[in-house]
Amino acid sequence: MLRLLIETCVHRRLAALFATLVVAAFGLHAYFDTPIEAYPDVTNIQITVITQLPGNAPEEIERRITVPLERELNGTPGMTLMRSESLFGLSLITLTFSDDTSSFPARTVVLQRTAAAELPQGVTPELAPEATPLGEVYQFRLASDRHDLYQLRSETQWNVVRVLRQVPGVADIIPFGGYLKEVHIEADAARLFALGLTLGDLEQAIARSNLNVGGGFLRHGDQELTVRGIGYLDSSEDIKRIVLKSKDGTAVTVGDIASVLQSYTPRRGTVGVGLEKEGIEGFVWMRRGQNPSRVLDGVHGKVRELNDTILPKGMRIETFYDRSDLVGLTLSTVHKNLLSGFILVVGVVWLFLRSVVGSVAVAVVIPLSLLVAFLGLSALGLPANLISMGAIDFGILVDGAVVLVENVIHSLRHEHPADRRGVLRLVVQSAVDVGRPTLYAMLIIIAALVPVFTLQSVEGRIFRPLALTYSFALMGALVFALTLVPALCGALFRPQHARLEEPAWIERLRAVFRRSLSWVLVRRLGVLAAAFALLAMGTLTITRLGTEFLPELDEGDIQLFVEMPPS
Repeated sequence: MLRLLIETCVHRRLAALFATLVVAAFGLHAYFDTPIEAYPDVTNIQITVITQLPGNAPEEIERRITVPLERELNGTPGMTLMRSESLFGLSLITLTFSDDTSSFPARTVVLQRTAAAELPQGVTPELAPEATPLGEVYQFRLASDRHDLYQLRSETQWNVVRVLRQVPGVADIIPFGGYLKEVHIEADAARLFALGLTLGDLEQAIARSNLNVGGGFLRHGDQELTVRGIGYLDSSEDIKRIVLKSKDGTAVTVGDIASVLQSYTPRRGTVGVGLEKEGIEGFVWMRRGQNPSRVLDGVHGKVRELNDTILPKGMRIETFYDRSDLVGLTLSTVHKNLLSGFILVVGVVWLFLRSVVGSVAVAVVIPLSLLVAFLGLSALGLPANLISMGAIDFGILVDGAVVLVENVIHSLRHEHPADRRGVLRLVVQSAVDVGRPTLYAMLIIIAALVPVFTLQSVEGRIFRPLALTYSFALMGALVFALTLVPALCGALFRPQHARLEEPAWIERLRAVFRRSLSWVLVRRLGVLAAAFALLAMGTLTITRLGTEFLPELDEGDIQLFVEMPPS
């Protein structure tokens, strides 16, 4: 069967080359479609349930919210761990699921269970965005030379967040800094008492006045007019004019018994940018499993739209962290290694074979094998990262192709075919001679990766994509070595290539190797003892070396989070 495959590829060279181009086209599509991560996302599938009950102590939060929710969430399908935290006015419950759990069905089940919990009236649990700790892909600040912190924060809340959330793949936008605008009504207790009013009366009057109502339709000739009652409050002056009661025919308004002023939500921190002590910033969080390059392209487009047409004059979005830079450096590293490996392989193969044709036939396997790796990752829905792509050894990928091309050139030098038919016959025979050993050698390398597939949890998330990427690339290299390389040899080699002379230094190197081999075979016991001594020294050295979970990754970006001491 191996001979039939090789003969078909050699004699149907155009068909083999066309099939390779089709695979390359699909591989390029997979390359552009596969998410590229700078480093693997090792986080578990987690869902965080957030519940607020302002003004309550942690003990009350634990008793009234956290415990009832935990009771309902126990036994959630696929859940492996549940932990909770009760804070002042806030309950956080984090559920961890097994790796084979799909995020969306799990979130649906969690929402259904939280709805059945017995919670205080008006308390509604919410789920945190479907993001991971590594999903923070973009950070920006909103700057202006003519707007205050109230206006900047309002613009961020109402326009910037709304527009950026339209980008596919964005999980949430988190704004920080500035003043979150509020209207504070400071009632005078003595006046309330004198008029026989309470704070409840004040609250109900404001709620009743801040309302639009519908009144049906009014016939007007051949037309209908819609009747509406407009009651929404637009300013603090509207609040002052709200009528609380009538006393002796005189209306008592909110302005009579209270001060109405614009203020802000009490702050527990501030955002500083550079030397500025106050600023407005926002974080863009990406959903789990999304392609960061595509998400960031959409974010960049919306930022340009905001700066050009939506934001008020003088207000602008300034970027101070962009994951695109790191992803670009990752892709640049892969491209640089690919180009360097391609040139190095061509140079080394030419140095030994002295055939540009043979060097090109070998080197073309490298990019094609990587495209096959992207095809496999795309089919499994896995992202590529610098660890998985950087671990691929180009020397192993071209091993089978080098052996095949070298055997073809060796046969040409010794048999000197007179025509094209003779060349094709030699190519087929040479490929068949080394095809089976090449097949077994590549399969052994792939089998050596099997233990990596058994890794679980964090180590599995790091190294399983590496093993899959390497295996796909090796399988692609094996297929191309047995199909494309013989086809290229049949298409490119000519009878005149039989006149290629072997470099003289190779014969001298071969003579040195013969003498060294004879010397080693005579002293084999001493050589074995030296080998075991080196193994023992290497083992001792390994035990003394330091270890690290992941290499240091310097993105070139600096962020400082400062917590001031209590006073």
